[in-house]
Parts: sequence; structure tokens; C-alpha cells
Amino acid sequence: MRRILFISGSRADYGPARRVLQAIQAAPDLTLSILVTGMHLDITHGETWREIAADGFTIAERVFGRISGDDLSAMAASLGLYLLGISQAVASIKPDIVLVLGDRGEQLAGAMAAACQNITVVHLCGGSVSGSIDDSIRHAVTKFAHFHLPATEEHARRIIRMGEDPARVRVVGLPGADIRPDVIYSREKICEDLGLPVEQPYLLVVQHAVSHTQEQAGYQIVETLEAVASLPYPALLANPNDDAGSRVILATMKEYARRHPHLHLLPPSGSRERFASIMAHAEAMIGNSSSGIVEAMSVGLPVINIGDRQQGRETLACLLNTDYDREQIKQAIRNAIFDRDYRQRLSEFKSPMSRADTEQKVVDFLGNIDLRVADRAKTFWDAEFIADA
Repeated sequence: MRRILFISGSRADYGPARRVLQAIQAAPDLTLSILVTGMHLDITHGETWREIAADGFTIAERVFGRISGDDLSAMAASLGLYLLGISQAVASIKPDIVLVLGDRGEQLAGAMAAACQNITVVHLCGGSVSGSIDDSIRHAVTKFAHFHLPATEEHARRIIRMGEDPARVRVVGLPGADIRPDVIYSREKICEDLGLPVEQPYLLVVQHAVSHTQEQAGYQIVETLEAVASLPYPALLANPNDDAGSRVILATMKEYARRHPHLHLLPPSGSRERFASIMAHAEAMIGNSSSGIVEAMSVGLPVINIGDRQQGRETLACLLNTDYDREQIKQAIRNAIFDRDYRQRLSEFKSPMSRADTEQKVVDFLGNIDLRVADRAKTFWDAEFIADA
């Protein structure tokens, strides 16, 4: 029986991984537990670890580490505390495999803690490219991981170019790419629960702080909210991530919600199904969240992607891209709602990352990998490049 420990810091990794985790839990030769940390434990973000418990998963450990503050130094120092706490937890839990998804600091801490204790690390969703510090974290996780489960062939090639053995790379598709099975609440139910008029379309704003421009977070969210506030549609304002600058964003959202009756702070959803339903029934999604890259596309949700946080990923989705400029954003929202050509392109879009068998591929892989690799030093795989004649 192989013991799998999944490291989860927020809904951003747990939501996409949820069906994979359910498949692992159902596998007869695997056992699963989850270490929760980061935003999951923050009351400001709804203590979302409760969603994991409600889904029936075993929470092996809770690791606190977030240092108070809204600047880059607090963000960096928190990573050190996550590493300390996760290292101690991993030593106590003694899993056979540590499974991580994505590109957050908590996942890097988990990969480092496991690799340094000769525990096999498997990384989901490596090899992609975006426009923030997440790139550096994601690629660092790749170098600590022993096995790699990227979403696409392009991502796999990047991992191999970083010196990883191709025999340890398996393309499985993107976990959680298709959220349609999670959309279980009707639009009427969502509107009733959130106090929205059923007869009007509503907008969903999901905008995060960006580490390399965190000092501009206030200006950036003001431009977005000015555009949204100037339109006659109700809008739901979702909590930002917990990176430097996020507290300015949240405070500004609260201020605008007080001043504009049609802007509403979105309370923590409480479940993957609820948030998926909110997304699916929105008229458009505005911001810079990675959930606009694939999840939104799976339900035909128009996405206004602002700024460069998802730079490098735009070709994988049918997005309307703008700068942090209220007039551009406002026009993009109108195009998302009324432009028939765009709506037609969106309806025809098929994501290259969405696969029907992702969960089973991951389960099969975890059940068959050689765990002894963690007892040996990783080697750098030098690909042979043949120059053009």
C-alpha cells in the first residue's frame, strides 16, 4: 500500500486536483492524506480546509506559516516558515510519495522538504509558462521533483529541456480542466443565495496581486473596479490570492462594494461545486486568474484577461486581453457580452490541456513508479542537440 501525501495551500490547487485526489482515494493500492497550509488556514479566505474535510479526505497535518504583512519580504519569509513546518510534518507522516500541483510557495516548500528527506516527489502541472514569480517557483519545483505529470506535450518538452529524464515525464492533461461535472447549482439558485436579480446577467471579478508589480496593486484593481462599476450589471468580487499586494486589493474591493450597491463581495463559496456554478452562470469573468485559462473555457465563460500575470498562456485560451486601463476593460466586457464573432470563437474553442482520462493516468502512474529513485542523487539529462547543417 503506497502512502500519498498531497500538499495543498489554497483552493487554487485543491480545486483542480480534487477529482485526482478522489481517484487516488478510491484506488485499492494507494492511501491518501492531505497536508493543509497557506490560505486554507486563513479566516480571511474562509478557512477553506473545511471544504477538504467535508469532501471526506484525511487531513494529516495543518502547517501555519503566513507572516503578517502585505509586502514582498513577508511573502518571502513565509516561505521559510512553510518549509520548516512542512519538513517537520513530512518527517512525522513518513509518506512514500509527496504529490504537489502547480507553482505556489507552499508546493515548493513541500517538494524541498520531501526531496531532502529522500521521499519521492511527483509534480503535477510543471513546464507551463506565466508572467510572474510563479514561473520561478514552478521550475524550481521541477528540479526538486523526481517525476513529472505535465498537462501538454509542450510543457513536457520544457521539463526535459531543464535537464529532467524523459523517462520520468508523462503527459496526463490538466487536472480539473473541465468543471462541467461540478456545475450542480442552477443560475436561479446562485442568484437567490447571493441576492442577485435573476433577470440581469452578472459579472465575476477574480483579480490577484502580481509580485513583480505589487506596488501597483492598488492602481490595478481601481482600474478594473472603475470599469465594472460604470456598467449596469451586478458584479461579484472574489477574494484575491495571498501574495504581496493582495490586502490592498481586498481593502479596495470592500470600499467599492460599500460605495456601489451593484458590486458585491463574494463570500467564500464553501465548495468546488458552488464556485464552479458561480463561474458557469456568470456573463463574463474579469481579472488575471489562471482559472480563466481552462476552467472558464470549459463552460464557455467569456474571460477578460488583464495585464501580464498569465503571459505565455494566452494562446491556450480564447481570451480578451487588456492592460490595466478602465476604458479598455469596459470595452472588452461589452465585447464579451455582445460581440457575436467572439462568442462564436469561444463556443468552438477546445483546450489542448483537457483530457478525459487524466485521473486514471495519475493513479496508474503513482501505483507503478520506482520509489527507489529518491534514494539516489538526481542526474542532469543532457539532450543531444544537432545543429542545422
